[in-house]
Amino acid sequence: MNGRRMRAAAVLASVTLAGSVVSAAPSTASDQPKERYDVSRHQTTDRAAAAQVRAILDHLPADWQANRDAFLDKAGIEPSPAEDAIIAYLERATCEETELNAYIETLLKGVPDDTLFVLAVLGVLSYPTFDAVIGGTKTDPRYSLETGTVGKVRQSMAAARQLWDVKNGDIDVMGMHSDMVVDRARVIRVLRVVFGVSPKDAQEAGTQIVRLIKATPALRGGTNPLFSLNAFAFTGEGDPDFGGISDRIVMGEGIIKALRWTDDIAVGPQMVLSHEFGHHIQFENHAYPATESPANTRKMELMADAYGAYLDAHSKGLNFTPKQIDGTVAVSHLVGDCSVDSLGHHGTPAQRARAARWGADLALKNGSNVLPSKRVQALFLTALPGILRG
Repeated sequence: MNGRRMRAAAVLASVTLAGSVVSAAPSTASDQPKERYDVSRHQTTDRAAAAQVRAILDHLPADWQANRDAFLDKAGIEPSPAEDAIIAYLERATCEETELNAYIETLLKGVPDDTLFVLAVLGVLSYPTFDAVIGGTKTDPRYSLETGTVGKVRQSMAAARQLWDVKNGDIDVMGMHSDMVVDRARVIRVLRVVFGVSPKDAQEAGTQIVRLIKATPALRGGTNPLFSLNAFAFTGEGDPDFGGISDRIVMGEGIIKALRWTDDIAVGPQMVLSHEFGHHIQFENHAYPATESPANTRKMELMADAYGAYLDAHSKGLNFTPKQIDGTVAVSHLVGDCSVDSLGHHGTPAQRARAARWGADLALKNGSNVLPSKRVQALFLTALPGILRG
């Protein structure tokens, strides 16, 4: 990623791995895969899985992975955390447990390992994320916000627009839904635009992918929340390849269902929105470092947590009560990860909780005064070593 591009970020993008180590692996040895799986090398001792993967890969060009990685880099987005969770499970990685890990385990239950391997190799769990960038519009009902959260999201967005001192009138807010993965036309579009697959091969590969999902009962006809367990901020500003695509915050129905399952729905959607808006502050202030590293990614994510909690706690923002602020901190803890050597590392659960608490405390300390966003950034960078050490 060059300095001109900016990393969009999912508040949930590291609930799981964001590299190769994640906390969503089942906790008991009996739940571990019986076969050996190496997703990055497309290798497995599971003959059925190997055959399924090969049947689809035969329709993809040799450079499909390079095309996907280039798209991710240009768009500044990351693969779905659910995709990373599956890789972690298949490769038997473990990390600090959170309630969210337990939820992801329930979603994986009953999905055959060979099917998970196919989904992981082909990156199918990221298709709704790709689709929301290349095809999503705020007026299309297929990208509507999850029922029951529209009011909270709109309230949070209105508060963010009013509180923060950056250009933000061009940011669209929309949702994404799991059933995109059984919409053959949209799957084909992702394969063509993101992976560079020819029209004929995209139709064949897309048909096989949709058929596999529909034939797996635990994937619920494509409605399993695994497929939309993500939220992210995107800007295409300055990149002609994304001309006509609006700046946006996209909230997956999967993350909302996760927040319901973990009993964080009271303040979870607000914190997700506030965090993602924090990334748009970073976009506008050109805060992203010119080089990628685990430390730089973590810094940006923890700063977005601080921005989010500042908005939630401030009297001129969402004006959360002390109990609600505790909930905001809990949500930040929920989505931490231990992938400290991964470029996608977002901070450990404890670090994310401390960053959110710091942002909330800063808002409360300043009363009705609203600090400029760049001042919050400067104060955060000063406080960051302490946030990291605890």
